[in-house]
Amino acid sequence: HPIFAVFLSDSESEDSEITFGDIKQERMVGDMFWVPVSRHTGYWQVQMEDIAIGNKQQKLCSDCQVAVDTGTSMLAGPSRVIHELTRRLRVAPDCSNYQDLPDLGFVVAGHVMNLKPSDYVDKSAGSCSPSLMSLDVPPPNGPLFIFGDPFLRKFYSAYDLRRQRVGFAVARHVGVPEEKAQALLVSLSSGKVQKAGAFLSK
Repeated sequence: HPIFAVFLSDSESEDSEITFGDIKQERMVGDMFWVPVSRHTGYWQVQMEDIAIGNKQQKLCSDCQVAVDTGTSMLAGPSRVIHELTRRLRVAPDCSNYQDLPDLGFVVAGHVMNLKPSDYVDKSAGSCSPSLMSLDVPPPNGPLFIFGDPFLRKFYSAYDLRRQRVGFAVARHVGVPEEKAQALLVSLSSGKVQKAGAFLSK
């Protein structure tokens, strides 16, 4: 079966791994869900429905494409969306609100895949900034987001060439309780995700 899967370690106590011809259940927590490849651009590219902050949909990117890319060290997206996302996340440069920052989630195929502040904030020497990069790809391939390493460390991904689809599951990491890991993935049908509404008006 022409399939491969990617696991990225998030500590020195485990190794990153690419598996050909198989998906390793022991590398993931819970079930994998599958998303069809949306456009044949040479990327493993899928449709993204929206972005969520604290499990609240933001209506920031209703027709965005996402390319899953192990070669990108950050999360990247259209400059307009990244600018507004940075504004709404309100990461204090002096890290004073770091402990209170929300989850940042990406809505794909009815699921919210969440990242914690430690995944999307670059924190060093007492200063903090969102690890988000502007990247403007024009239509028809864009607007395009890139799920780089910060995302791929948290989510185990599989690539099915024959069926032209990408699979996502929460990655199982050494020392991370299963319950805590499972909380990163939220289904829209669970009732835990708040739809975008008037509270977002400026």
